This record gives sequence, structure tokens and C-alpha cells, in this order.
Amino acid sequence: MVKNEIQSIKSSSDYQQEFSERPIFIFGSARSGTSLLSRIIDAHPRIAIPFESHLYNTFYPWLKYYGNLHLAKNRERLVDDILSTEVMRDWHPRPDRQQILEAIDRFDFHGIIDGLMRSWTSNEGKQRWGEKTPWHIFYWREIISGFPNAQVIHIVRDGRDSALSWKKARFGPKHIYTLAKKWVRYLEIVDELQNTLDEHSFLEVHYEYLLSEPESIVQKICNFLREDFSPEMLAFNTNSAPYLTDKQNQQNLTKPILVNNTGKWRTEMTERELRIFEAVAGATLEKYGYQRQLAQPQISPLEVMQFQFLEHPPRKIIAMLQNRKGHLDAIRRLNIYLRLRLGL
Repeated sequence: MVKNEIQSIKSSSDYQQEFSERPIFIFGSARSGTSLLSRIIDAHPRIAIPFESHLYNTFYPWLKYYGNLHLAKNRERLVDDILSTEVMRDWHPRPDRQQILEAIDRFDFHGIIDGLMRSWTSNEGKQRWGEKTPWHIFYWREIISGFPNAQVIHIVRDGRDSALSWKKARFGPKHIYTLAKKWVRYLEIVDELQNTLDEHSFLEVHYEYLLSEPESIVQKICNFLREDFSPEMLAFNTNSAPYLTDKQNQQNLTKPILVNNTGKWRTEMTERELRIFEAVAGATLEKYGYQRQLAQPQISPLEVMQFQFLEHPPRKIIAMLQNRKGHLDAIRRLNIYLRLRLGL
């Protein structure tokens, strides 16, 4: 009997150790609460989640230009290029090149990511790393292949609210039709990911419940991660480390959870925008538990052409011209790409 008890304790300890080493990936369509969720989890005393990295959507398509990553010079070049991007300059503290290179213990792209994340996490005095880049969802197969033990947390928000918020951001679409299409497509891909993972590897939370029942939802997240709940997580807004997202998001993250930051579409969305959004995404809204406002909204093929070729392009161009940070990011990425293609 004593032997069985010891065996049980050992199994439980091993199980806990297994979870403590699992990387965490946060997914969610743009303006669905991924920044809020990452700041809450980053406030846990054991878990570190930096600013977005955009590593997969930037560098994975370029891997062939770096050659064999078993060669130190190729790994060093990739690490140097990663650290030169605009988004990595927003990390606080900045990652240390030498520490990253010393932390790499498997010589593929995923190993370089792991070395970067573990070295940064160690400098934060923590033991477990997480990553939050919404557009990495389009590389979920590569991520799960590289990190088969990863745990994924997906946050979903009423698409009408996320669309309104996304439209105001410095990046992304500027027409409700395009916003609705992208929201639906994002969730379709999340479904593909969820269908490949078990209940110990995938957790979905609703933004609205995170606002209305924060302690309960954060406790649920901790249970999923096999981590002890820490009250510090609900005091995420006291973290003084810079998080260089857009201005409105920055302001919100310095405040306690905004319990009333839901249902804004009811007063801010025009009747036309509501008709367009629900015509495109009504079924997806219902699938995720959000009630439609309109019974049978419709848009004609002629309207779709009008949205795509007349209304959206000029709005997007104006927004792109005003997005100075986006220009810097694009220039840095283009510089990396051209040097790779030219073999410089």
C-alpha cells in the first residue's frame, strides 16, 4: 500500500513537471483580447509572455535562404535578423544575442525560437514561456510540429465588437465586409487546430466572460496550465514594463479589467455595417454563442464588388500612409529579405 502511494505521488509529480515545461501559445483574432490575456498570464510568477514576435509569419517562409541551421554561422545570421525587426525592438527588456545562442539546443527553426524564448524568460526570473502573435494561427501546423507538447489558449470575442475595434487600429482592414470575412476565416482555422488537440492542450475562453468573471476564468486558465492561481494575475495593470501596442490598447492595459467593454456594436455600428457583418458572419456568431440582431440580412454580389473595389481600397491606402510604425517594420523586413535573396 505504501509503495502504491509513493508511486501515485511520483506519477503526480511527473505529470506536474510535464506541464511545467510545456510552451503556451495564445491565439485570437485581432482585437479579441489577446493582449489583455497575455498580460494577465505574464503576471503569473512562473510564466513570461513578451510582446508579439511575428517570428513564424516573417521568417518561416524565408528559411530556405538561411541554409543548414546546424552550422553556427547560419544560426547566428537568423538570430541577428530576428533581433533587427521592428517588433523585436519593442520587447522589454531587449533579448540578449549571446544568451539566445547559448540557449539553443536543437538546430532547427523551432529550436531557435525555443532558445530565444527560454533565454528571455530566464532573464525575467521565470520558468515557463508563452507566445502571443495572432497571425501565427496561419502557421499552427508548423508550430505544433515543432512544439508537440504546446498548450494553446484561444480567446474569442463578439466579432462585431472586435471588428469595430480593429477598424480603428493603425493596422488591418478598414471596411466592415473585409473585417467580417477575416474574422470568420480566423475562426475556421482555429477550428482546424482545435480538432487536432485534446482537452489538455486546447482551451477556449470568451472575452466577455473574462471581463465579467475574471477570477473564475483566470482560475480556469491556471487549472488548464496546471499552475497555481496567483492574485497577481488580476493586478496585471500594475506592470510598468512597456507594451508597445497601439495607443488605445496601451491605455486600456494600464487600467483594471474594463468590465463594460462589451456590446459597443449596439451603439457604434451603423445599420448598414450591422447588416453587412451579420450577412457574412451571422452563422459564426451563433456558433460561438453570440445572438444575431437581424433575422435574414443579405448583401448582393454588386454590393460585394462595391465593398472590395470602391469602398475599401481608398480607406486602406489612407490608413497605410498614416501608419508610420508599419512603414518602419516593412522597411526592416524588406531589407532582410533583399539581403537574403542577393546572398549578402
